[in-house]
Amino acid sequence: MRIRTRTTLWVSLAGLASTAVLSLIVFFWGLETPYEFLDQELEIRARNVGVELTRELTERGGVVGADLERFTRLYWVRIYDERRQLVFASALAGEIDLPLPTEGRGHLVPTNLALNRFYDEEGTDEPTSFWHRAFRVPVAGTTYLVHVARPVESLVWESVEAATVIGSALLASVLLLVVVSYLVAGRILGPVREINRLAREINENTLARRIQLVANGDEIDELAASLNQMFDRLHTSFRRQKEFVANASHELKTPITLLRLSLEETLQDERLPVEVQERLLAQERALSRMQQLVKNLLDLSRLELTERLERTTFCLHALLRLVLDEFQVLLDERRLTLHADLADALPIQADREKIQRALINLIDNAIRYNVPGGSVTCRTFQEATRVRVTITNTGPGIAAADQVRIFDQFFRCEKSRASEHGGAGLGLTIVQRIVELHGGRLTIDSTPAGPTCL
Repeated sequence: MRIRTRTTLWVSLAGLASTAVLSLIVFFWGLETPYEFLDQELEIRARNVGVELTRELTERGGVVGADLERFTRLYWVRIYDERRQLVFASALAGEIDLPLPTEGRGHLVPTNLALNRFYDEEGTDEPTSFWHRAFRVPVAGTTYLVHVARPVESLVWESVEAATVIGSALLASVLLLVVVSYLVAGRILGPVREINRLAREINENTLARRIQLVANGDEIDELAASLNQMFDRLHTSFRRQKEFVANASHELKTPITLLRLSLEETLQDERLPVEVQERLLAQERALSRMQQLVKNLLDLSRLELTERLERTTFCLHALLRLVLDEFQVLLDERRLTLHADLADALPIQADREKIQRALINLIDNAIRYNVPGGSVTCRTFQEATRVRVTITNTGPGIAAADQVRIFDQFFRCEKSRASEHGGAGLGLTIVQRIVELHGGRLTIDSTPAGPTCL
């Protein structure tokens, strides 16, 4: 699972858990709070009833029901004296009977009275409930018991609706949190993805590239800086290695040439015994292969140490024809048929010397790794702004497992056959480097016992 997904999941789970807790708190608070308010309301109403009752007993000498009835409208009220004798009952108290509750918190009692009996609203014909409570209230120097109640069904549903609304809002906030956390995680991890992309693109041929620092001073910048330092070390190591190979190849070139010339001069002596001539010829062939290897190493090192191209405009058709003419003798020796399907007038802008070297290596491989009586086919195509060159032979083919390594340095599919033909596994590596320097692409298509196309 990707870090972005894990981050979003963990943040969402944390948000969901907190939302669930808050929703429960809000829900139960929404259920309990209205009744607390009702307790306070009924207590205030009971004390006001006590004040009104005190006034009537003091001023009028008795209870005037009409005044208390107006004072207790929409409330269920019963008043008991200190001997628990009923002294007043509101009109609503005459319709239903509520048991006298114990002192303390109020109680909810269901009734068969419709809610529209108290509130003129449509759809309120369902039975309602009463929240009731009894209070001891001082009246005219004694203590009366005021039993007071009111319909509460609407308040219950309002509290539930309020809790539902708040819960829905919290749930929506969780969904918003999921989206925001996903976007924020993507924003935070964006530089990491860019670093990963650049790191994959950097190889031995592009070690000079570096990861761009954002200069935020965070851990991602530290990671990018560490990777750049590692690439610096790798680049230095690779460059030293290539410089060593180039210097060594250059230093070996002259002595090998002198040795080969000396052998050729010695072989011209007709007085040499046959056995000595054969040994000298074997040494001359070995020096020839060594000379070719040193030349390839030197060419490859020069290609890897520089990316400069001496671009000129020339005709690819003419250059390829020139290269094919140079191989005509070798083609005849191996009894190979040449098929050339070359497009006319193919002007290109490239390094002529390097393109020629690439063509020589490709055609040389097509000839050397072919079967007697086979053929070599060269074709050129104009494709939009690019030129395509294909070289096909009728050799034994290349296995799929070897094709992925065919351009690696010193890799040879058949070492015995390569040794026979003097191959060192550098020819195609040089071709690939030349093609890459020109912004092109080198591919291979081959099957065992089938043609090979480059």
